[in-house]
Amino acid sequence: MDSSAEFWAAGLGLIIGAVIGAAAFASNFCAVGAVADIMFAKDWRRLRAWMLAAGIAIIGAQALETAGLVNLGSSPYLIPRISWLALIIGGTAFGFGMSLAGGCVNRALVRTGAGSLKSLVTLLVVGVFAAMTAAGILKPLNDSLSDFGDTVTLMAPGFDRFFAIFPGVDAVLVRWFFTALFGGGLIWFCLKDSWFRATKDQLTGSIAIGLTVPAAWLAGSLLTDHSAETASYDALNFMVPTGELLSVVMISGFPAAIFGIFTLIGVPVGSFLYAAFSRNLSLESFSDPADLPRHLIGGALMGFGGTLAMGCTFGQGLSGLSTLSVGSVVVVTAIWFGCVWGIRYFETGSVWQGLRLSLPKRRK
Repeated sequence: MDSSAEFWAAGLGLIIGAVIGAAAFASNFCAVGAVADIMFAKDWRRLRAWMLAAGIAIIGAQALETAGLVNLGSSPYLIPRISWLALIIGGTAFGFGMSLAGGCVNRALVRTGAGSLKSLVTLLVVGVFAAMTAAGILKPLNDSLSDFGDTVTLMAPGFDRFFAIFPGVDAVLVRWFFTALFGGGLIWFCLKDSWFRATKDQLTGSIAIGLTVPAAWLAGSLLTDHSAETASYDALNFMVPTGELLSVVMISGFPAAIFGIFTLIGVPVGSFLYAAFSRNLSLESFSDPADLPRHLIGGALMGFGGTLAMGCTFGQGLSGLSTLSVGSVVVVTAIWFGCVWGIRYFETGSVWQGLRLSLPKRRK
């Protein structure tokens, strides 16, 4: 990548990340908080905010592909080979870890920008374990789980692409059927609730965050050399750049994922600017002796699980779902389950009792 391309990659990443950081701080956008709100207060507004962002991301990304501006087929979410065990274990570990740490990687970035030392420690641990899982001492475990059993190979790894492979089927029509079904369905589910519509901060924040996903796909497409045989690009996925940013700090040299690195940096920058403007900056440290080990373990599980599952709530979540990927649905389901399990663990103090309470109850 030449110096001009590096400049644009850094600039676009920083802007998109700053929008995410400011919008997430203003709207209290949080996957763990969304689950906890439902479990303890029957309040669906924060989950509706996440779902609205996902719906907008799906429609935006599919519109860009229909217009020929991006090629979602080159993304890591639509590879034919699905390592189902790795995706399930990784997603569950990530979800459990983010409940221990009080938020996912994006939430930790937002809190760090607003002055949370706890979240900064969590991010450092996430980076260490992401790097160890991708290319360190945990890589053999990563490889063995990814290759375990009968790894599923799909003829077409997206919901729309599977039906589009049959003769005589209009691929664009099928794409927009599933776009309307998933993207439109999510948006309808969110906006039909008057309580959510009346919560302006959550409504506008989720719209802004949802729009950053197609913006990131477009930026990735513009910055990619499509003539290369292995041309591939991503939208928003904080797992790889978290590990790479730690490598930048520890060793010399600059990684290839410049856009992802600066998107990562932009999130705390955006939350800092918004917190400073709204006079909500506050230094947060570990006050409870049990808080530090929870954040360390939570960060370790997120680093390992997110790398194993190839994404986080923004990676396999918003970005992966925007491609209508089958694998992303598997990971997101595992993340939500792991999050519920982790919250139940807080309630009971027992990992196994928390698991029992998290599983669907059998009908008698």
